[in-house]
Amino acid sequence: MLYLAQSMTIGFMIAAPVGPIGLLCMQRTLAGGWKLGFITGLGAASADLLYGILGALGFAAIISLLSTSLLWLSIAGGIILIYLGVSAAKNKTNQSTKNKKPHSPLKAYLTTFFLTLSNPMTIFAFIAIFATIVPSGDSPTDIGLVKLSIICLGVFLGSMAWWFFLTSAVYFLAAKINESKIKTVSYLAGVSIALFGCYTVVTAIIKVL
Repeated sequence: MLYLAQSMTIGFMIAAPVGPIGLLCMQRTLAGGWKLGFITGLGAASADLLYGILGALGFAAIISLLSTSLLWLSIAGGIILIYLGVSAAKNKTNQSTKNKKPHSPLKAYLTTFFLTLSNPMTIFAFIAIFATIVPSGDSPTDIGLVKLSIICLGVFLGSMAWWFFLTSAVYFLAAKINESKIKTVSYLAGVSIALFGCYTVVTAIIKVL
């Protein structure tokens, strides 16, 4: 139970900072409702689960060797953020959010899954934090498959807890304000997402050069 509690805390803490993925989740909740927002968060949580598995297995050396590839992946992720942000901002002047065709749930899931994977800092954060859970000198074999599975499950549940909270909070608040303000907030979220994308691309290019 201790491993589960610790890993759930890790999953929650890594998911909680409101960055581009959080803004995207908020924007999609406003534009498409609670279900679409939650599916957006599910994509990020699934990527956290994958990184949690890598972190639990101690694949730091492999990730370091792939650092250059991860930087190029970051550039691709940044470009996608720019596209999504600009698209969300442009939708402010389009038809009513109530009458707008909803986003594809699969597309919502896959975009945040890829965007979370494209952030190389996520895996390093998992590796660093897992070092505080796993006893010093222990290998994955020493810990055991059951405990490793519990750790990875905890990361996923903790991440999902955050996305459930964020989506529910945004959906609840959206019900209290008029549509004009919802569209304005959605527009600002889109602009912020695009700016995050620009920052990601520029910093990744600088590192490559």
